[in-house]
Order: sequence, then C-alpha cells, then structure tokens
Amino acid sequence: MKIIGRKAEIKEIERCIRSNKSELLCVYGRRRVGKTFLVEQTVGDFFAFRATGLEKGNTKAQLKAFKERLVAHGDKTSTIPKNWFEAFSRLEKVLYSDDVVRSAYDKKIIFFDEFPWFATPKSDFLLAFEEFWNRCGTRHGDLLFIICGSATSWIMKNVIDNTGNLYHRVTAQLFIKPFTLYETELYLNDNEFDWSREQILECQMIFGGLPYFLSMLNRNDSFRQNADRLLFSERAILRDETSKLLESTLKNNPVYGSILKELSRHIYGMKRTDCIEMVKAPNGTFNRAVEDLIKCGYIVEFQREYEKGNPLYLQLIDPFILFHYHFINKKGITSYDKFTSDTGAYHNWRGHAFETLCLLHIGQIKKALGISGVETKEFSWVCDKAQIDLVIERADKITNLCEVKCTDSAYVVSADYEKELINKKSVFKDMTNTKNAIKITLISAKGTSGTAHMGHISEVLTLDDLFLPL
Repeated sequence: MKIIGRKAEIKEIERCIRSNKSELLCVYGRRRVGKTFLVEQTVGDFFAFRATGLEKGNTKAQLKAFKERLVAHGDKTSTIPKNWFEAFSRLEKVLYSDDVVRSAYDKKIIFFDEFPWFATPKSDFLLAFEEFWNRCGTRHGDLLFIICGSATSWIMKNVIDNTGNLYHRVTAQLFIKPFTLYETELYLNDNEFDWSREQILECQMIFGGLPYFLSMLNRNDSFRQNADRLLFSERAILRDETSKLLESTLKNNPVYGSILKELSRHIYGMKRTDCIEMVKAPNGTFNRAVEDLIKCGYIVEFQREYEKGNPLYLQLIDPFILFHYHFINKKGITSYDKFTSDTGAYHNWRGHAFETLCLLHIGQIKKALGISGVETKEFSWVCDKAQIDLVIERADKITNLCEVKCTDSAYVVSADYEKELINKKSVFKDMTNTKNAIKITLISAKGTSGTAHMGHISEVLTLDDLFLPL
C-alpha cells in the first residue's frame, strides 16, 4: 500500500539516510495516526534491527522479547540479557557484524517501535540507551536510530527535551499529524470509495483524519453503515477507543479524561482558571496534564486578543474525542440514523464540528485568502453582544471576521443576516478598539445563493477551499 501525503516527513527521513553522520530520529504522534506505517513503508526493507516494546510487559518480559529480536538478527547468544546494558551491548555486536543489513547509502537503520513501553518502572532501559547512543552514535557515523511511540508526552519529556545525557542528542524529529481533508480524499479515492466531498467532510468531522480509522472503512458500505459498525453497534470496535487512546498516549490518570470531558462542554474553549476549578485537581497535576494534552494535539491553548487581562483559554480540537463525549456513549443512540434523527442536536454538532475543522485547516483558509505568508493569530471571540466563529488577526493590519456555516444547501444571505454581520463588525470594533481594517469572511460549505445582500462580505470560501493541498 502506498503512502498518502507525508511528503515533508519522507523527505526528512531520506535526509537522515543520506547524511554523513549518525542520526537519532524521533517519530511521535497520537495513537492511530500512522507512525509505524510511515517508517515501515519508507525504510522497512533496510532495517538492520527492529524491536517493539510490549504495552503491558514488565522488564523481564521486555528483555525476553528483545532477546528474540536479537537472535532473529544474528545474535548467537541464547540467554536472556540480565539487564538493558547487556542487551544494548549485544545489539552493538549485531550492528557491526559482517552480514548486517545496510541501506543504499550505507546506513544501518535501527527501529525501536513503541519506545516508551521499553522503559518500565525502575528499569535501566533509558540509562542503557543513553550510554549506547552517546558512545556508538558519536563514534560511528553510519547509524540511523529511529525512535517511535504514541506516548507523546513521555517522548517529549524523556527524549526530545531531555536535559541529561540525551541533551541535544535528537538530530531530527517528526510529529505526525492526522490527515487533512485533502489527504483523506486522496486516501479514499486511492481505495476506490467514490465518496462526495460532503461525505468525506462528515467522515472527517467524526474520525478526524486518522489513517487507522480510515483503513477500517468498507468501501462497499455507505458512510452511515460504516459508522454503525464502527461506533454505534453493540460490539462496535471503536466504542471504547477514547479510553484506549488516553491509556496508550498518556498516563492512565483520570485527570486527562476529566479535562477533556469538561472542555467538550465548551465548544469555543474555556478559561484555564475556570477549567482547573471544575476539574478540582492540584495545580501541578493539572498543569502537567494540560501540557501533555497540548503536546499530543488534543487541545490548544490561546488568548483572545483585546480581552482584559489576556486570560489563557483551553479548547478541545480533536474531532473524534469531541464526537465521543457528545454522542458515542449516550443512551438511546444505537445507530447513525438515530443520531441524526434528533435534528437539533445533530445540526448543532455538525456546525461546531465544521468550525473545529476550519480551525484545523487554517493553512488552507489562509491559502484561499491569499495570505499564506502573513503571520496570523486565530481565535474565536465571544462577548455579551456578539459571537464570532473565527477571528484571523493578521500582521498586515487586517482582521478577518469569519462566519462559519455548514448547511445542506447554499447558504442564503438575507437582509436580516447582513444586518447581523454589520452589527457583529460594529461590536467587535467598539469592544476591541482595533485599528485594523475589518473584513467579513463567510466560510460556507455549500457556498451562498443570491447576491442581493453580499455587499458587506469580502470573501466567500467553500468546502472546496478546505480541500486545498498545502
């Protein structure tokens, strides 16, 4: 199966292979995003050594499994290593044996998948790895050591931001993100789904562009049939995916779920101070959890320009987690049709989900507006008198106030709606005292109908603009 997208990531891996020094490459990102697949498809034919950590394994089990991988790659010792220092010593002998596999550029590629799982409590794994890399990685110039894992916060703390013996040892890092709408469309088309962009949009608003979820879709079924099978049926395979995701990507700590659940109730985000008050966790625990969730890409932290005191806000932006907290475990929702039959709840969710996708596709929106090279800040803006779905504050002294609409047909811009837009613009200027020029931008999935009341709208973007490649 070919790789969809990931051009920049592949280019970086190839750079590491071609370099004239040893490289320590860290590949990380949330569960189900396709990290292992990327590495396997790019350099899988040239592994000099490969091992995978055991999710539930203790130190003894990890060393036993590692011994089997050593033997498979030519190690003649039949005993289980006593500790990780011995394990890495035997790995070094494998790597410098005469028949070790080399890449076309003479690199020896070592791949440790689910790297954090090796580091069981009180084991000497990380110390042994540090010793191995500081010795072999600096002495030899022919290694490409690839670390991969879903426990993003652990990797950031213990590898990338390590201030000990691994300080500044990582030479390259790849944070693998979910597919954009453009990449999801490429994937589905490549697998002969023949879905419309409206169907792909709904798929993205639920599954969030995660390749693993997409791989579970059946092209012979409708999207609704796929949703029933994967999410709503009695034994739906993804019904408990959110809890599994938190267990594998983060620590098994209830504070993470508490934060996400609270944020799921505040579509436009909530003040960080309000969130900690509702979660009722100690400050240190809460701050570390928030930092981890940000690093994993599940939430964002932002400030609303012009707000008094510049308070920090937190917002949940992961489509699948949002959908999970709102619908998957709700009583009475046993099928996608039942989910959509409550038209009020369904259309409310769809509108907010589309706004989230717009935030995740800000690069595409900027490209469509012709401002890709302009530095911007993006945030929602709410006050007692008005609410703006998306504000794009630009360094070129222009502010786009974006109205976001997800409807089944072209959105009708009526005279009343135009008055509402004029009022929002006026309220924003009065409340913020901004000196920027204000432009109203309408992001409507199906475009607009009629031109009688379009005088105050500077640009209209459609669903097609969100599908732009970057």
